[in-house]
Amino acid sequence: MEEQGKQKHAERMQRKKAVVDAGIEKAQIERGIVILITGNGKGKTTSGFGTLYRALGHGHRCGVVQFIKGTQSTGEVIFLQQRLGLDSVQYHAMATGFTWNTQNWDADKAAADEAWAHAERMLQDDSLNLVLLDELTYMLKYRFLETDAVIAAIKARPAHQTVVVTGRAAKPELHDVADTVSEIADRKHAFKAGVKAQAGIDF
Repeated sequence: MEEQGKQKHAERMQRKKAVVDAGIEKAQIERGIVILITGNGKGKTTSGFGTLYRALGHGHRCGVVQFIKGTQSTGEVIFLQQRLGLDSVQYHAMATGFTWNTQNWDADKAAADEAWAHAERMLQDDSLNLVLLDELTYMLKYRFLETDAVIAAIKARPAHQTVVVTGRAAKPELHDVADTVSEIADRKHAFKAGVKAQAGIDF
């Protein structure tokens, strides 16, 4: 790179550093946050569990409730149970599969209520640093759970506790309560091209 180019690069990096440093100086609040990972793209649960494993790496205690999923062993849960153990993680799966497979609203409603009871307990547990509510958005979309009650429980959690919510079609109330919202877009997906779901990649 020519000297003039190097100089311009150094100046850009200096300006960037000043912006980053100012942002760090401004962000001094310490509290738990609500993270919403939504959208139609692949990777919402994967991102949620990535955050969970990051917290565990720092010695934090965590809770996980999986709504919708749970009849098929996924790599995230196998690793959690067999490699890490459950000493630092409270875990519950709704274990009814996808509602379009069961086609039984009453059974799904009962399972959702049981799963939410576990979630509500975790959201009141002062010992938990992070709670992952995987696919919670479906419970609100299909009205298995009352949106107002869910939002109230999230707001009433211990101040230091972070909550991660995943799933498609998140209601506006979830967007409003969240501190961080990430929307994963669906641009391409191998499944739509006829590629079978693969262990270790898709589940």
